[in-house]
Amino acid sequence: MTDIPDPGPRGRRYTIRSLPPYRYVPGRHPHPTRDPRGHSYEPKPKLNRHGPWQPEDWRHLEDWLYGIDLFNAFYFWEAHEAWEGLWAAAERESAPALLLQGLIQIAAALLKAHMGVDAGAFLLSREGIEKLRHAAAEQPRLMGLDVKRIAEVFADYFGCSEASGLPIPSRVPLLQLESEDVEE
Repeated sequence: MTDIPDPGPRGRRYTIRSLPPYRYVPGRHPHPTRDPRGHSYEPKPKLNRHGPWQPEDWRHLEDWLYGIDLFNAFYFWEAHEAWEGLWAAAERESAPALLLQGLIQIAAALLKAHMGVDAGAFLLSREGIEKLRHAAAEQPRLMGLDVKRIAEVFADYFGCSEASGLPIPSRVPLLQLESEDVEE
């Protein structure tokens, strides 16, 4: 098992938070939150710090923005973790919950693809894309993303790979927030 390669600069950063010292790959690195050597280990149990939130407040949702930074820098497990608390606090089956769950599944699919777990990567990618499509049907533009476009970009990315194997990691699509929506 190898490390996930650093893709280098990929688009704009949305937070000033530092990126972790390694991209977690199960079996290769210490678990980030459970192992005392992990990059995000906290000796006390982590409480869900997200109470109710509104999707229109996304510009101030640090974990949303940091998750995008992590994803774009190929920290797929870490992006999933950043978004999970927001997803857990979202109203079930709402467009924001479907968007978050879809992105979480896409991130997990990319980690599985890196690990060579073909079946898991394809299953998670299909489920994630379906969630993104359902979110887009309710709200085509949500939390700074063109959700419909993102769903189709990932469908193309994963769909083209089935005939020739797993997706090419260096070509993972960026998550770019709509520029007019981002605070400077």
